Amino acid sequence: MLRLHRRDADEGQGNLADWTITWTLEPEGRGTRLFLVHEGFDPDDPYQVQTHRIMGGGWRSLVGERLVKVLDEG
Repeated sequence: MLRLHRRDADEGQGNLADWTITWTLEPEGRGTRLFLVHEGFDPDDPYQVQTHRIMGGGWRSLVGERLVKVLDEG
């Protein structure tokens, strides 16, 4: 498991980010499954809701594509 935590340094700007990203590998069949959890978004903050939507798409598309490329290149 790898866990990263990010918190905004400038608390005066409002809509603070205080996120935790956790990567976990678990055996599955003859392979391994990667789990990624990105948590800490404030559902009452419109800025963070939009950020969550944008990042969620990036995790699914960009990270998945790049991970496949890295693994294929070995």
